[in-house]
Amino acid sequence: MKSKNFFIPDGVEYFMPEDAVKFEKLKSKILNIYSKYKYQYIIPPIFDSLDNLLNLKSTDLDSETTFVLDKSSRSEVGIRADITPQISRIDYQVSKGKGNTRFSYLIDGTIDVLSAATTYTFSRNVSKKLEFLPTTYYDGQGFITRKTLGVSSAKQMEGAKICFSSTGTAAKNIQDFFQLHEINYIPVVVPVGEKSKDWYLDGKCDMYGTDRSGLASNRTTFKDSDWHIVLPEVISKEPLGPVVRYGDQKWSDIVRWTVYVLFIAEELGITSENVDDFIEHKNPAIQRFMGERDGKDFPNLGAKLGLRSTWASDIIREVGNYAEIYERNLGPKTKLGLDRGLNKLYTDGGLLYAPPLR
Repeated sequence: MKSKNFFIPDGVEYFMPEDAVKFEKLKSKILNIYSKYKYQYIIPPIFDSLDNLLNLKSTDLDSETTFVLDKSSRSEVGIRADITPQISRIDYQVSKGKGNTRFSYLIDGTIDVLSAATTYTFSRNVSKKLEFLPTTYYDGQGFITRKTLGVSSAKQMEGAKICFSSTGTAAKNIQDFFQLHEINYIPVVVPVGEKSKDWYLDGKCDMYGTDRSGLASNRTTFKDSDWHIVLPEVISKEPLGPVVRYGDQKWSDIVRWTVYVLFIAEELGITSENVDDFIEHKNPAIQRFMGERDGKDFPNLGAKLGLRSTWASDIIREVGNYAEIYERNLGPKTKLGLDRGLNKLYTDGGLLYAPPLR
């Protein structure tokens, strides 16, 4: 409603009784729909601190936000131009206190594939109705401690304080290991939303345990990394790989065979640098991989996934084969410096093995 009797700024409108009722009814219907899908309703304030209103990675909102001086604090506050930054911060604060957020996001469709350090276990597979796809990294839980303790094995840590997260598989693995070897220890349970690494560095425990790849990664961030040692024990099996929801077979097939293609390319000697050299190769297996030919002996495998015929070679052209990805991110020439170990092809004594691409 506009009126000549009082001033209304441009872009502002009053809802009179009839329109206000319609608005509230429509709002109620929308809220009910979102509620059915487990969304939660929040109302951020229109006035808020600039840290909450502005996107720190972009200046797009700066010109759209009206700044006002808060006389009590003598600092600037703003009138909300976009609700997104506020919602993002609220979502972070709420979700960081929930250990299973990664699974929740996958199950409710927020994400389509989970590729964090998530161990493939019976309970996660069956109880959470998640589909674990080919393992991309065979890991195992280990321990890190200070060299000043003078130990070379976790079996020497009698009476030690050990930090571990209250969620995930670490707690059970640690309990099983020390019970098996009849070693007494003092458990230090790290609250959800905090990190075992930080508690360890703060001196709240003598060592902490997590996947050995994670320990190697963490140690690179320590101020005095040489003062810490990753102990030799591997106390669990931690197969890590992509995870998808049950019920979308086509998508799970695409993710599954994307992983297998990385293994197959390494086995065939196809890399991101030489992939185009294989286009006219005489080996039938390579021709099926490249997807450049048609016919009975060279079916379009990509079509069965809803992809183009050169899908496999396209993947390698973009990211390389498994060996290239490993060496680029984890290998001896990186800060992590991890040997491939079990993460070699089966032909080299490892566990990586792909079914035939035919």
